[in-house]
Amino acid sequence: MKKIVILNGAAKKNGNTATLIKAFTEGAEAAGNEVREFYLQNMNIRGCLDCQGCARKESGAINPCV
Repeated sequence: MKKIVILNGAAKKNGNTATLIKAFTEGAEAAGNEVREFYLQNMNIRGCLDCQGCARKESGAINPCV
């Protein structure tokens, strides 16, 4: 079993890309794989601020990035 990540950056949430992703996901899951899709248009994604939070060795930190 493999874990597959799909980054969907299409402008239309229910357009042609969504149709292709659905078909791919169904086939991949039928073959025993785990698929997770992220629709990037709904996400708040910003660039790295170079806070060095990822380099700190804090115990129990789930997401050290600010």
